[in-house]
Amino acid sequence: MLNKQVTIKDLARKLRLSVSTVSRALRDVQDINPETKRQVLALAKELNYEPNFIARSLVNKQTKVIGVVLPVIAARYFANALSGMMEVADANGYHIMFCQSDESPEKEASNIKKLVSIRIDGLLVSVSKCTSDTEIFQKVQQRGIPVVFFDRALEHIDATKVTVNQHEGAFLAVEHLIRKGCTKIAHIAGPRHLSIAIDRMNGYLDALQKYNIPFNKEYLLHCEDFQYDAMEKIQALFNLEEKPDAIFTVNDSIAVLCIKYLKELGIRVPEDVAVVGYNNDPVSEVVWPALTTVMQPSFEVGKLATQLLIDEIEQKSTQHFHKVLSSELIVRSSS
Repeated sequence: MLNKQVTIKDLARKLRLSVSTVSRALRDVQDINPETKRQVLALAKELNYEPNFIARSLVNKQTKVIGVVLPVIAARYFANALSGMMEVADANGYHIMFCQSDESPEKEASNIKKLVSIRIDGLLVSVSKCTSDTEIFQKVQQRGIPVVFFDRALEHIDATKVTVNQHEGAFLAVEHLIRKGCTKIAHIAGPRHLSIAIDRMNGYLDALQKYNIPFNKEYLLHCEDFQYDAMEKIQALFNLEEKPDAIFTVNDSIAVLCIKYLKELGIRVPEDVAVVGYNNDPVSEVVWPALTTVMQPSFEVGKLATQLLIDEIEQKSTQHFHKVLSSELIVRSSS
């Protein structure tokens, strides 16, 4: 049978002290008698007393809990961002409680409601690929809970956002392919409405335009669901009469599928077709040939987003910022 959790009232009763005196001793208030403090701390240790987190939050009107909702926890980008968040949260005395939306707006909204119900002090969100409605986030803000978006953000909402310059990363990737002599560069893009996919597509298009490479609409294909229609798009490219000599993909998993498919066709990478991905996922280093990709500062994104959120919580600020970090091109054997 589990022992009953020891409370401040239990300590006060055993020591024949008031609850407020015990509470002040545990909080190390300066005006407490040293001997009284010693007795309280000694008994608390003996009885394995642990502070009641919920009770304390009701008194302080602050839980010191930050809610996080992200699309896929297993993805390297989001795992690194979460590590950055936890580092900053720990340093500031906050706790992180995170949920996964599985790229579902409905599950995302459900997770947010649950986090709000446990009285989080602030919310960090990277929206699902299908999220377009701002209503749930506005309701959170109306309750006085600050919201900060990271990586994937909704444009039409007044909130602090920490993103990466997706356009810049895509431009660097395509510019690299052009400088390697590629002139028939295809792009397997993401969903048409997803902001990061749009920015990466525009980086691709702008690089072609800058270097006077004609745009072939057959070389631009959108994946509405990365997991299920990527191979269909790859096959479509190589069913064309005029096949591409390079492929830039919206993420690394699609790039790896490209390399695998090209090998099956007997097409050499990068001699016949160069391939560049995006995100610098772990698979990019172990696939052969090793994948050229765009690395995003995900850990820094998580740190900065959390610090800005804590600043809003503690300063009760309504001033919002949009911070944009830069990417880096990692050149490997696939290009």
